[in-house]
Amino acid sequence: DKPDAIAWIIKHYPSMSDAQIAKLIGTTKNTIQAVRGKTHWNSGNIKPRDPVLLGLCTQTHLDAATASLKPAAGQEASA
Repeated sequence: DKPDAIAWIIKHYPSMSDAQIAKLIGTTKNTIQAVRGKTHWNSGNIKPRDPVLLGLCTQTHLDAATASLKPAAGQEASA
Protein backbone atom coordinates (compact mmCIF):
# COMPACT_ATOMS: atom_id res chain seq x y z
CA ASP A 1 0.00 0.00 0.00
CA LYS A 2 2.85 2.42 0.71
CA PRO A 3 4.10 2.55 -2.91
CA ASP A 4 0.52 3.33 -4.01
CA ALA A 5 0.36 6.15 -1.45
CA ILE A 6 3.75 7.47 -2.57
CA ALA A 7 2.56 7.49 -6.18
CA TRP A 8 -0.58 9.42 -5.16
CA ILE A 9 1.42 12.04 -3.27
CA ILE A 10 3.90 12.44 -6.14
CA LYS A 11 1.01 12.81 -8.61
CA HIS A 12 -0.88 15.40 -6.56
CA TYR A 13 2.02 17.16 -4.81
CA PRO A 14 5.16 16.69 -6.93
CA SER A 15 7.01 19.37 -4.98
CA MET A 16 6.76 17.45 -1.67
CA SER A 17 10.22 16.37 -0.54
CA ASP A 18 11.19 12.75 0.01
CA ALA A 19 11.75 13.52 3.69
CA GLN A 20 8.20 14.88 4.05
CA ILE A 21 6.72 11.83 2.31
CA ALA A 22 8.81 9.45 4.44
CA LYS A 23 7.67 11.14 7.65
CA LEU A 24 4.02 11.31 6.55
CA ILE A 25 3.50 7.67 5.59
CA GLY A 26 6.38 5.98 7.38
CA THR A 27 8.51 4.69 4.54
CA THR A 28 12.12 4.96 3.41
CA LYS A 29 13.66 7.47 1.04
CA ASN A 30 14.93 4.56 -1.07
CA THR A 31 11.36 3.35 -1.64
CA ILE A 32 10.23 6.88 -2.54
CA GLN A 33 13.09 7.29 -5.02
CA ALA A 34 12.29 3.91 -6.58
CA VAL A 35 8.63 4.89 -7.05
CA ARG A 36 9.60 8.32 -8.45
CA GLY A 37 12.10 6.78 -10.84
CA LYS A 38 9.80 3.89 -11.75
CA THR A 39 12.48 1.41 -10.70
CA HIS A 40 10.46 -0.09 -7.84
CA TRP A 41 10.31 -3.89 -8.12
CA ASN A 42 6.50 -3.70 -8.39
CA SER A 43 6.24 -0.64 -10.66
CA GLY A 44 3.82 -2.27 -13.06
CA ASN A 45 1.23 -2.79 -10.34
CA ILE A 46 1.48 0.54 -8.50
CA LYS A 47 -1.73 2.56 -8.70
CA PRO A 48 -1.91 5.99 -7.03
CA ARG A 49 -4.22 5.72 -4.00
CA ASP A 50 -4.98 8.26 -1.29
CA PRO A 51 -2.83 7.56 1.81
CA VAL A 52 -5.70 8.63 4.09
CA LEU A 53 -8.03 6.02 2.59
CA LEU A 54 -5.26 3.43 2.94
CA GLY A 55 -4.96 4.28 6.64
CA LEU A 56 -1.30 5.35 6.38
CA CYS A 57 -1.91 8.87 7.72
CA THR A 58 -4.74 11.10 8.90
CA GLN A 59 -6.35 13.81 6.82
CA THR A 60 -5.10 16.33 9.38
CA HIS A 61 -1.48 15.22 8.90
CA LEU A 62 -1.86 15.23 5.10
CA ASP A 63 -3.37 18.72 5.16
CA ALA A 64 -0.56 19.99 7.40
CA ALA A 65 2.11 18.48 5.13
CA THR A 66 0.56 19.93 1.97
CA ALA A 67 -0.49 23.33 3.35
CA SER A 68 2.50 25.18 1.92
CA LEU A 69 2.73 23.14 -1.29
CA LYS A 70 1.12 23.89 -4.61
CA PRO A 71 -1.03 21.10 -6.06
CA ALA A 72 -0.05 19.64 -9.43
CA ALA A 73 -1.31 21.52 -12.50
CA GLY A 74 -5.05 20.98 -12.94
CA GLN A 75 -5.48 19.63 -9.40
CA GLU A 76 -7.32 21.27 -6.55
CA ALA A 77 -6.05 21.00 -2.99
CA SER A 78 -8.57 19.27 -0.73
CA ALA A 79 -10.31 21.57 1.70
